[in-house]
Amino acid sequence: MSEDGEVSQQKEAIPQQPMNTMYFLIMMIFMVIIFIPQLRYSLGYAAGIIMDPLFSFGYSYPLYTMLATGVLVTIINSAAAHYYTDWIAMARIQEKTRAFNKVYREAMQKRDMAKVEKLRKLQMKYMAESTRVQGNTMKATLITWLFVIAIFTWLWLFVEYKIDYTYIAIPWSFSLELNHVSFLFPNWILIYSALTFPLAWVVRYIFKYFEFRKKLEAME
Repeated sequence: MSEDGEVSQQKEAIPQQPMNTMYFLIMMIFMVIIFIPQLRYSLGYAAGIIMDPLFSFGYSYPLYTMLATGVLVTIINSAAAHYYTDWIAMARIQEKTRAFNKVYREAMQKRDMAKVEKLRKLQMKYMAESTRVQGNTMKATLITWLFVIAIFTWLWLFVEYKIDYTYIAIPWSFSLELNHVSFLFPNWILIYSALTFPLAWVVRYIFKYFEFRKKLEAME
């Protein structure tokens, strides 16, 4: 076998997470709604029927509104993902993948092509397991995407058109305009992300902690 062929084999991903057709379908629908204002705004106005009384705070505290909205979206996403995701199976697949990659690299370094061929057959089994777990996770996305788009669109309309003022004071700026574009996005989206990303990690960690704890108690 040529040296170029060996290098090419070394660069192969082992094993890769296969893309799910449903994932692309969901993303296509998502993009259609995002780029058709009539659909997007209709969802936002519908969400406002519930969101306005709960989280508008008299249109005077936009940061509170963004935080409350982020908490709601995080709980919806995390709860759906937790319900459909088998965390135990996912952890096992991750451990198998790490062990597989280690053995595969060692076989490639030793140029043990017979062992590499056997590992490639085993790779197909891991990919099938990964596809099954990934498919369950996509079910959560299919359920929650409509609610998330509606809520986020409502927040967009809230910040742009409903609040009386769009200037706020934050630790690094005493006068920040929420709708001013910075780093390709309006400031309010950056603030929203800064508030919700850590929250999403914490909420998912809590869900996973109790799931593993329940499984371990059942095993004992």
